[in-house]
Amino acid sequence: MFVPTYLLKSRHGLFYFRWPLPKQLHPHRKAETIKLSLQTRDPNKALRLSRSLIQIGERLNDHGIAYGMRYDELHGLLKRHFRELLDKVRNEIDVQGRLNEKTRQDYELRLATTEREIAEGRPLSFDTGYQTLLAGFMAQYRVPFSNADEQYGWLERDFKKAVRSFLKAALDHDASYDQFDLSAPVDRTISAAEPQSRPSPAPLEQPSSTGITIEELAKRFIMERTRGGNWVATTVSGKEEYLGLLTELFGANRDIATLTQQDVTTVKDTLFSLPKHRHKKQATIGKPLAEVLIMTNLPRLSVPSINKYLQTYNDFFGYAHQHGHIKQNLFAAVAIKQNRQRLQAKTREGFTPEQVRTILDAIVDGGLVHARKPHQKWGPLIGLYTGARLNEIAQIDLTDIKQEDDVWFFDLNDEGDEKKLKTLSAKRRVPVHKDLVALGFLDYVQTLRQRGVSKLFHDLSTSVEHGRGRAIGRWFNETLLPSLGIKTKLLVFHSLRHTVITELVNAKVDGPLIKALVGHSQQGVTYQSYFGGHTLQLLNEAIQKLDFSRKPAVVDQAEHARLAQ
Repeated sequence: MFVPTYLLKSRHGLFYFRWPLPKQLHPHRKAETIKLSLQTRDPNKALRLSRSLIQIGERLNDHGIAYGMRYDELHGLLKRHFRELLDKVRNEIDVQGRLNEKTRQDYELRLATTEREIAEGRPLSFDTGYQTLLAGFMAQYRVPFSNADEQYGWLERDFKKAVRSFLKAALDHDASYDQFDLSAPVDRTISAAEPQSRPSPAPLEQPSSTGITIEELAKRFIMERTRGGNWVATTVSGKEEYLGLLTELFGANRDIATLTQQDVTTVKDTLFSLPKHRHKKQATIGKPLAEVLIMTNLPRLSVPSINKYLQTYNDFFGYAHQHGHIKQNLFAAVAIKQNRQRLQAKTREGFTPEQVRTILDAIVDGGLVHARKPHQKWGPLIGLYTGARLNEIAQIDLTDIKQEDDVWFFDLNDEGDEKKLKTLSAKRRVPVHKDLVALGFLDYVQTLRQRGVSKLFHDLSTSVEHGRGRAIGRWFNETLLPSLGIKTKLLVFHSLRHTVITELVNAKVDGPLIKALVGHSQQGVTYQSYFGGHTLQLLNEAIQKLDFSRKPAVVDQAEHARLAQ
């Protein structure tokens, strides 16, 4: 069981408040923990009592550390801070190229001004902008000195020296790329007694840890994956949340190289106690980690969700190991093993023919009762007659509805603003089913074009996390299906996709054709490397085999006008 940062539960159920005493405040210069009984078994009461104690402890620590800080400790803090900053600048030069002329001139000017101030013993000036930097440094490391404190004089003087060293080192590293040592290595004469074999190449120098923090390396990791096109916006958001949890647990300044196997256990225990949707639910949003971990009666992360966190940490620490920041990947093979039978169990299922007819009756014939908005009618209908994903449907532009050789089709692509596809295979052409035509879909499209709008569902909003399809999915899952009495955990909007695939298989459509229609990747070298794609005629013949045994009703022009509003 995970023990929250400031609260400890004894084996008798009593809560204790524990507060770390920094070694700077200990008479023997060692870190210890103060423990105080809160005399309650109620977690909510314990939390309330601990809040005031935390505030007191933080004030005592801040002031105690500030007024008791030794000169060598302050010097070491500055050295660590600017070494990390220098590592960051060096890495940017190595990855992105030389400093641009403006930045180089700015560095040189700041260096000259700083050296002049140091030589003349002048205080920090507004010309260099170091007063703002110093204030940020003091806030980051929580050293609340005032101008009257002796430590502030130390800090102001050494801060300028640290800046000077940083600027010199950054400029020297940039200038090192001006030099090209092209001299060949000196060969020594091989005696006749020595074997005439080719000398082995010298081993590559192993990179050493740069002392980088978890937070800083996580930013680099996400930046590289994003620039490499590996992640879409929703993935980036998730990774930021997963990696942000490490910073919450271990602090913004924790060196990644100092993590131990015990810290891995702490991470796993934390994940077991972490509530679901912590940053979205009203009960937990905006609250500190220590507080939400002891909240009761909240659903916790599922094992698959925990494994998503652990897989992210495995990838991240693998990246750290590859770049020489750590000696081993502590998160390798720490995922939670699951029962194979449960893993193979369905998470979604298709609709039965009777359920499909119920949905069609409600949307087409009962539109004034159920599907009052255009996206509520045409969104599910397109899903049922194409098998397209929710956001693929929601982001369709009117220019994506095309005609070629008398065949109307949806051109599903990621061309244009706010359009994304899940995979490369998702870019495809799906012919418009004859039932959609009979229901008046093309007439509705023409009405929108006459109005001058650009998107099929122009009234939908978009978000980084959910794309444009959230309104359609929520209405379908939370309003329509429950009102029809066919809502289950396994039946959602995505079930329309399952239904289409099942119907196409039962209609004996070839597997590669089905994959081409629904946007699944093809298997085998022939299809992956040499196949140019199915013809529109073949795709049309395949999609028209969808038959939900219902004579479609034709919608009149008045209905088109109403839905176009």
